[in-house]
Order: sequence, then C-alpha cells, then structure tokens
Amino acid sequence: MSKETESSFLIASSLPALYQHLLSGVANYQELGNRILHRIKAAHAFRRVEQVRELARILTNIPIKEYQLIGQYYLVWCKCRELEYHPDILERIVEQTRTYKAKALISRAALDVYQGNIERAFYFYGEALTANPTISDLIKASTGIATLKTIEGFNASALKELEKLIALPLRYAEPLTYFELINSYAVTLIDNNRLSEAENVSLLAVSSPFGRFYPELQETLLEARSRRKKRSPVSISLPQEQEHEPTTREPVNNIIQFPIDETVPEPRVQIAINFMNVNLQRRVSLSELAAVVNLSPAYFSYLFKTETGVAPSEYLIRLRMEKASQLLATSLLRIKEIMAMVGYNNKSNFCRQFKRYFDLNASAYRKRAFARHLPLKF
Repeated sequence: MSKETESSFLIASSLPALYQHLLSGVANYQELGNRILHRIKAAHAFRRVEQVRELARILTNIPIKEYQLIGQYYLVWCKCRELEYHPDILERIVEQTRTYKAKALISRAALDVYQGNIERAFYFYGEALTANPTISDLIKASTGIATLKTIEGFNASALKELEKLIALPLRYAEPLTYFELINSYAVTLIDNNRLSEAENVSLLAVSSPFGRFYPELQETLLEARSRRKKRSPVSISLPQEQEHEPTTREPVNNIIQFPIDETVPEPRVQIAINFMNVNLQRRVSLSELAAVVNLSPAYFSYLFKTETGVAPSEYLIRLRMEKASQLLATSLLRIKEIMAMVGYNNKSNFCRQFKRYFDLNASAYRKRAFARHLPLKF
C-alpha cells in the first residue's frame, strides 16, 4: 500500500497509533479490510463503542463497496448505543450488501421490537432466515422470533423453540451468540416459572467473559433470584411442582455443565459444580469446595464421587478442558489467553491434559474445528 494512501487514512483518524499498526505490512485494500473486520467484530462483541466507531470509519473509506457497507452497519450500531436509530440506512444496507444482509435484517427487526412493532419485527426476522445466514445469524434470528412469541404470551412455544436452538452445534457459533441464547433461554424459563433452572442457566451467562459488559445478563440472574425468594413454600402446590419435574434428562444439564455424561441430582454436588463453572479461571481447592456446601473435605469428596463417578479434581479438569475446547473452536483468542481463562499458567500441564481428553494438541484441535466451520460461512 502506498505511503500516500497510508497518510490519507492517518489524517482521518483520531487514533493514529492504532492505524499505523493496522496498516503495517498490508499489501492491498482487501487485506486491510479483513484485518479491520477481525478487530471490529471483537470490539463489537465487548461493546467498545469508540473503537468500533474508529474502525468503522476507516472501513467506509476503503474503496471496496462491501467494506463500506459493513462500516456503515457498525456506525449505525454505534448510533443505536446512543439511542439514535437509522432504520433507513439498515434497509439500504440490506439491499446492497453481499455478506451482511442477515445481520442488517436482524438489527432492523430489533429496532421494531424496541418500538413495539411486533408484526414488522416478525417479518424482518423471517427475512433474515432466508438471507443465507451464518449459524450465528440463524441463532440470533430464531432467538428473536422466540422472544417475540414470549412477548405475545406464547411462553411454552418460545421455550420449545429455544430448546431446539440449544441442541444445535453451538461450538460453531460466535461465543457472544451462545451466551445471548443462554440468557434468552433463562428469561423464558422465568416466564414459565421454572426459576431454579433459570438461575442456574443465567449464572453461566453472567460468568462468561461478556458478563461485565452486558448488564442485561446480570439483570436476568437477579430477577430469577428475586422471584425465587418471593415464592413462599406454602403458595406452591405439589401438582405445580410435578408439572415441571423432568421425566428425562433435559437439555439444560448440558448447558450448565458442558458435555459431561453423568447426571447430578444431589443439590450440594450441583452447587459445587456451579461454583466450579464460575471459577474455572483460578485455583479451586477441595477444602474450598467442601466449605461452599458446608461439608468436611473427606465427606464431600465421598459424596461427589458417589454422585458423579469421579473425584472433584477430575471433574474440575473436565470442565476446564470442555471450556478450553469451546473457546478454541469459537474464538480467535490466543492459546495462552485461553489457558488463563481456564485456570492454567503452565503450558506443558495444559497441553498434557488437553491431549489426554481430546487426543489432539490445542492448535490441531482449533484447525480442525475451523475447517469444519468454513462451509457455514458466507
């Protein structure tokens, strides 16, 4: 890329250091656009509005129409964060884009939801499903439709739709999409008066890397807990409890615990597992787990192994490895960052455990997962 072109981008930027880094080693506009798009998606996921705005502006200056449209899409998102809505721009993007049509339609539907226009929101979500969506866009549009059903009072139908989505191969969806789906599922569980399940499910969303950037995740958890406290044992009749008692293992178990084979009915063991899930990033001792459920370490270890078939330490490793595999398959985080997120600071220890569970090293696992994902992209 010529020095003159580099200078024109830097003049328009309020963060020249960022753009100097972006432009370093770039040979053409296509390569620059892809590099910015990679960064803007990460910034968007963590609601870094100013960074999204800066990156979107440079996209709109690239002389490739598709990147200009994508830049406009993210600028509209920035305006929405400031409560300024531009449905006309979204509709123009829908008409012209090759790759962001489903995303623009989903955002257009969301504006109608905010404005209470449910019928038009249904229409735009439906159009998104026919616009060659990625798996993440498919999940977002389908979740939006389920949300509209809840608004219309069809809670049971919405719950069934969300449970179908949860059964999809979510490791190929963007991480944020997964946790947004989890939150919507928790909200619908609340609407169906399944408060204990809602609390457990929303706890997973809150403990995700996005938890502190999305206050709505915290609000769902607080609502579930608040409603549970308000429910008096006297006001709950036995038939009502039986109505929600699962006769078979429900999909929610896989959400809370990741793909672990054993069912865990003992409340104290389930509490310990929830505690593990929330604290995967740090060292958790047997004594700490036992203290959480007010048992001696020896009896807790015995109870846990009786219920799950494995020791607490082994179960914790399983959870860490499943979380690591999910991040490897659905994010662009460095392996070192993923290690830290699942509680490992020793690479050789992490690699040994990962290969023990998946018979592949972390890099090979990621390559295989991404290769399988390619047909699902635009």
